[in-house]
Parts: sequence; structure tokens; C-alpha cells
Amino acid sequence: MPRCIEAMTAQGLQAARATTAGPDPIGTARPHAPAPAAPGLVGPNAITRMDEALAALRGPILRDRVFAAAGLSHLVRTPPTAMVDEGDVAGLHRALRAVLGPAEGQRISAEAGQLTGDYLLAHRIPRPARALLRALPRPLAARLLVRAIARHAWTFAGSGSFSFRFAPSLELTIAGSPVCRLVDDGEMACAYSAATFERVFGAILGPRVQVTETACAAAGDPDCRFLVTW
Repeated sequence: MPRCIEAMTAQGLQAARATTAGPDPIGTARPHAPAPAAPGLVGPNAITRMDEALAALRGPILRDRVFAAAGLSHLVRTPPTAMVDEGDVAGLHRALRAVLGPAEGQRISAEAGQLTGDYLLAHRIPRPARALLRALPRPLAARLLVRAIARHAWTFAGSGSFSFRFAPSLELTIAGSPVCRLVDDGEMACAYSAATFERVFGAILGPRVQVTETACAAAGDPDCRFLVTW
């Protein structure tokens, strides 16, 4: 997720408006995003917000059980504040579903995603930028926001990749997502990502925003896809 929204210069707005005149091509984050600090690292929210969600919804004892199953008990005692190994994130999501089952795992993941969205809105998207985006037509605001997300996609996609397209609704794609990389129960498994996207886009485009996962690598699809509607 973005550390900040792109500068709202006249040139940037003009370029964004130009995309509304015709079909919007698939936008791929990898060539344009800053290089990650090291391969396979993602932001700590994927760990710390899961800790908070589990403790709030199921209590600290079960939280500790899930983290122990993932071999990550030390991250409960000392929550990470820097980038984390994407393998730890993958293992935590697998352990969550193994301990609680897919349905409850999705519920907890969605809560963790909402908490991640809250954090990003409070710390990574400045209030003036949010106000400006809200004042724009929603299609234009969506284009500016998703481009900002794409530039920082390595913070949640890790060694995977993120892309987007308007066809005509906004579709987000994560290939090789750490969230579901080790999940093999044959069901959708990216409630965390969907909820994070929904919280961030909803704060800008309005409360009617819905983000629905339409494909998931854990369910046998080539990648994970999310439809954003408002």
C-alpha cells in the first residue's frame, strides 16, 4: 500500500483525465514501482494486524496458538516494525486456516485487512491528499489512487506482482501473493487483501465501495483478482 499519494500536479491530473477518454490499458506495477529493500519482503502490517485481529475476535490464547503453529511466537512477544519475510506472512495465513478452518480464517483475515487499511489511511495517505481525492470525480480519484498503490505494490506483493485495469470497472490483480501462497484448501483465501483494498478505496470513493475477490491462486486460478465497484 502507498506510503503517500502521488503529487497532485496539474500535469498528473491532466494525464489521469486523459485515461478517461478511452480504454485504460492494463497497468503493471513492477516496472514503475521502487525496488524493494530485498527480495521477498513485505510490510509488517500483514503480521501485526493479524495479531490484533486474532486477539480481538478470538482472544490471546488462540492468537498464540495460531502464531505458534506458524513458528512465529517470537513476533507476538516482539511485534515487527520493519519489513518482514514474505514467507512468514504466507506461513501465518496457512496456519490461521489450518487451526480455525477456511471460513473463520477468512473472517479473521478480513478484520486484519480492515485494520491494515485503517493504519494506511492514518499513516501513509496524508489528510490533504485524501481531501483532494474525495473532491474529484470518483473515476478520476480511483485512477490516481490505484496508480499510487501500484508504485508501492512491492510492500504487499513482495516477490509477486501487482497490476490493474479498467474494463470498465477497476480490476486489481496480484500474481504470486504471499497471503495465499501456501494455502492449498481449494477455496478463496485473500480476504485480507480484499478488505485492505476495500477500506482504502472506500475512504476515498465512498461507503458504497465493494471489493470482491473473483479469482484466487489458492482455488486453482493463475492469480488473485479483485473487482472494485462503487
